[in-house]
Amino acid sequence: MAKITIDGREYEVSDGLSAVQAAAEVGVLIPHYCYHPALPAPANCRMCLIELTPPGAPGPLRQLATACTTRVADGMVITTNSPRVKRGREMTLEFLLIHHPLDCPTCDEAGECDLQDFTFLFGPDRSKYQEAKRVPPRKTLGPYVEIFKTRCIVCTRCVRFTEEISGTRELCLVNRGVHDEIDIYPGRELNNKLSGNVVDLCPVGALLSRDFLYRSRPWFLQKVNSICPRCSKGCNITVEYRDGEVVRLRPRYNGEVNDFWMCDDGRFGYHYLNSPQRLRRPMVRQEGEEPEPTVWPQFFDAMERAVGELGGEQFAVVASAWNTNEELYLIRRFADEVLRTKRLGLLAAPIGQEERFPKFVIEGDKNPNRTGAQLILGEAVSTDDALWEMLAEAKGALIFGGIPELSLPERAREILAGLEFLAVVDILPSELTALAEWILPGTGFTEKEGCFTNSQRRVQALERAMEPLGNALPEWQLLSYLANVLGADWSYSSVRQITQELAETVSAFEGATPETIGKRGYVLGSGPKPPETPLKGNDAYAAMFWP
Repeated sequence: MAKITIDGREYEVSDGLSAVQAAAEVGVLIPHYCYHPALPAPANCRMCLIELTPPGAPGPLRQLATACTTRVADGMVITTNSPRVKRGREMTLEFLLIHHPLDCPTCDEAGECDLQDFTFLFGPDRSKYQEAKRVPPRKTLGPYVEIFKTRCIVCTRCVRFTEEISGTRELCLVNRGVHDEIDIYPGRELNNKLSGNVVDLCPVGALLSRDFLYRSRPWFLQKVNSICPRCSKGCNITVEYRDGEVVRLRPRYNGEVNDFWMCDDGRFGYHYLNSPQRLRRPMVRQEGEEPEPTVWPQFFDAMERAVGELGGEQFAVVASAWNTNEELYLIRRFADEVLRTKRLGLLAAPIGQEERFPKFVIEGDKNPNRTGAQLILGEAVSTDDALWEMLAEAKGALIFGGIPELSLPERAREILAGLEFLAVVDILPSELTALAEWILPGTGFTEKEGCFTNSQRRVQALERAMEPLGNALPEWQLLSYLANVLGADWSYSSVRQITQELAETVSAFEGATPETIGKRGYVLGSGPKPPETPLKGNDAYAAMFWP
């Protein structure tokens, strides 16, 4: 730890931090644009100016220092609010605003723009510049990113990202002096799988998401913390929604999982949640006819009759690698204790190719909770080809889907078509629901509470953004009602209760209680979690500056 003084107060901060990070640790705001802790610091925006007295020096340096390139040391004195610093920031902001258009009323970044915020907090109230503004053109950089060059302050965060994090080097700085601009190299486009991160990095409204463009003002959006379901990495994300519709997904900092980033597959792969084809009420299909709407009690009665006629042991229960830990736990209990069947399966999206960038990995397993499913359901669970052979020996099945774009092999379709009773819980019409007698609406990940377990065996929590659509039941409630119809006595009243029971019952999840999981997750087998401490380093920086 280093003992430093900031604005007349002494603090202890972590060693090796930049002055920007150190100040964030103790809750002091040092404004900046070009600096980001995951990127090299070029000190080109000059916004983070501070008055600096090095350790042992009799007084401050003659020139103002840049906080982004200053590493804290024991005995250092930093002043962020002296008249010299305030005047330096005003001059910097006046310079950055010379060619900036006054288009906040139409800019998507309005309401979450660092240029707006810092101009209000630190800028001058007028400019001496009277000449005509330069108006470079708007340009499409790639399938997901648009650049409004009139708004760009040339902080070069985006350029450094494509050099350091994605390693794809599509972006560059062209021209010189007042004419310099961010652009793409000739003949290329910004189409790497991490391209959306440059929008998050942009501190102004220059780089914008084509997917989000003009859809909503940020202050109209509601937000919850969640986990991206598009692969087993388990990127921490923020779900932003409005009027029952998901509007935007953005990465949430977790230095042990995804750092500040997420891939485009996850960022833009949410549109199925807003599909008008989402299943909203139970449906039943009479032989040879189209499905007709029905009500839940009709399904519960039909399930009770089918179990009575066929025998519970002749039923198969198939979980999904997109189910939460809590849902998987109840599925296992339902199979073991209610139906008393050994026919337990796991449906999963196929494993693809891992995609590796210099400082980010997109995992090949395209399921958010295969690890949790294997730990909870046990080694005897049938997967892949063995799943269909297990179903071939069953007479009835309850299958949980919820996997977008799932494709079934021909052998699977033949087997499912031959079952005497088939109920499918899904979120969209699919190859599974096309074969089902009973089609039951499920919940998407933004409508769930619970946890996923990623490939690191880290248990991470999802918060529910919206209520289930229409008459859909959360899967844990569906299983509870169904179990009680079939003679069990389940009395679950919340997902939190199931999380606690899972931690007490399944040895692999010992210690993974709601309290230990928290916002950063709990690694299975890591033992007692230390008590919460003040945020340090990048955690403190992210809490102050990151979306």
